[in-house]
Amino acid sequence: MFGSVLGGSPTADGWRCPQRRGTMEDLTVRINSYLEREGWSVALIGLANTAVSRAAEQAKSFQRTRQSAAEFRSGQAQIDLPSVRAALSDFGWDDDQRRLLDHQEQGLIHGLTAVNSANFSVPGSGKTATTLAIAAVHFQANTIDLLIVVGPLSCFEPWETEAAAALHRMVTPVRVRGSRERRRELYQSVQPRQVLLLSYATAAADRPQLTNLCDSFKTMLVVDESHRIKRFKGGVWAPALQEIAKHTRVRTILSGTPMPHSGRDLYSQLTVLWPSAQLTGPRDTFAAEVDRDFGRVLQRVQPFLTRTPKEALGLRPYQLVRHDVALRDTQKDVYDLIASGFRRRIERADLWSDKIESLRRGRPIRLLQAATNPNTLNNVEHHYRLPRLENPNPTLMERLATYADRETPAKFEVALEIIEPIIKSSGKVVCWSNFISNLDQLSKYLKDQLPVPIFQVDGRVPVGDEAEYDDPSPGDEGPQELETRERIIARFLGTVGPAVLITNPASCSESISLHHGCHNAIYLDRTYDGALFLQSVDRIHRLGLSPDTTVSVHIIRSTIDSLPTVDHLVDESLQRKEERLRRLLEGAELAPLAQEADPSIAADGDDGDLGELLRYLLGEDTSAG
Repeated sequence: MFGSVLGGSPTADGWRCPQRRGTMEDLTVRINSYLEREGWSVALIGLANTAVSRAAEQAKSFQRTRQSAAEFRSGQAQIDLPSVRAALSDFGWDDDQRRLLDHQEQGLIHGLTAVNSANFSVPGSGKTATTLAIAAVHFQANTIDLLIVVGPLSCFEPWETEAAAALHRMVTPVRVRGSRERRRELYQSVQPRQVLLLSYATAAADRPQLTNLCDSFKTMLVVDESHRIKRFKGGVWAPALQEIAKHTRVRTILSGTPMPHSGRDLYSQLTVLWPSAQLTGPRDTFAAEVDRDFGRVLQRVQPFLTRTPKEALGLRPYQLVRHDVALRDTQKDVYDLIASGFRRRIERADLWSDKIESLRRGRPIRLLQAATNPNTLNNVEHHYRLPRLENPNPTLMERLATYADRETPAKFEVALEIIEPIIKSSGKVVCWSNFISNLDQLSKYLKDQLPVPIFQVDGRVPVGDEAEYDDPSPGDEGPQELETRERIIARFLGTVGPAVLITNPASCSESISLHHGCHNAIYLDRTYDGALFLQSVDRIHRLGLSPDTTVSVHIIRSTIDSLPTVDHLVDESLQRKEERLRRLLEGAELAPLAQEADPSIAADGDDGDLGELLRYLLGEDTSAG
């Protein structure tokens, strides 16, 4: 055991064992468990006694809460809802401002029953308010006196807004930001009933201070958008949060998409709930179980999970409007030249599989660029690993080099036609495009055409953990705050009257809410990544909409001589995928989305998408229309 399993080396009076990945407490508990199994009488002193006692109590706690949570799932809730409502009221919950809906009250009871719980309800279902209600009941019962929320920077504002609406001055949100020295001062000044808001990077960097803080206060830990710590092996955030979690009283994880890739994505998240792996078992064992029988894994962890499907939110379906626009002149020529290049590629391959692979290597997303704005081909698109287009065809390169001077992309003009009546009625609209250079050009175009504020957010704007920074040195005008996605969106929503937000799904498809002020979306282009599209729609179609609100989603598709383009192929592909994706994203059952880890692969489409594109390029009928 000591030599082979733990990698220890003998000493004069015992063994010296390396700590390896776990903590000293983990190693101590492991050794004690082995010795007891082998029949040894073990004397525990100091750290060993503390570690083993804590592990024993955690094991008992896990069994108690598992049983209670299982009873709740079977309809035998032990917690009385009227008493919970009374506790909320006694603590100061404002039922007029934040009346909990039925599904939120169920989430509240589940969270109190399971103690350490996961809320995997669909995006826009009110998970923040539900979790804040759980914390309020714990505050009232004196089981916690501090709430720590770790998540992306974009989640800070919703927590502050919900706390202000539901609890007024009963709790105080505090953003833990700035230099190391400033953060240290914040930790030293922490008071009961504060809500500390930290990014993942801050939590990882400040792990020692946070564990000390959790030892000094009765702490509840919330990990928001927990799928961001999904990495199965390696990484920094998950191990830090798991260590911090060991020092807390109550733990909750929140995500609308807990398994972007596979069932393994749950491992790191669930070990925040139960850091000693009571719920998951060893990492490799969990992976093997997921691969062998994921349904059985879900059944085992189900008592600790809750999920509200989108249909329970009572939202009116959004209105989908398609607009076809004819490409003309130069843009039509560019699209035809790009398509011809693909045809030459696939004609050189004999086997169908070779044609598909040739098409994949050529990057089908190039056709989407041409159908949207040929000038995007002159720029690097880092998110999709697309360099500037270099092509031996001199006609194509001449058209691209002079495109910006020749004409305005047809989709820009249609977008303007859609926007004008919206702003005349003082409405707001969000315009989506997948290409950064297209966002830049659309912003400039609309600023020249419209007398309303135009805002832009994309991957170049710091957000979340990218926005970690030390306090800037004051200049003549004092310290300057770093521009962030959060601040830009707040200005967009805070604008009195009409305004336009221009953004890309890669930057804003999750963690933000636009529905309180914006009910119109325009898509200049979409890729084959259906999950990204549906997640972006959720930014304006979510809980909190009034029953009479109409949400409109406008899709712009290019045509050539009244014939469909790649936009129509993408549209049909997304319609085919929609039922499966909605079931995974919005249904009551949990299942992996099976998204590609590489966004460029998802954008270019799967083999079925490429097969349809291949038939389209070969002139076969694809029924796209």
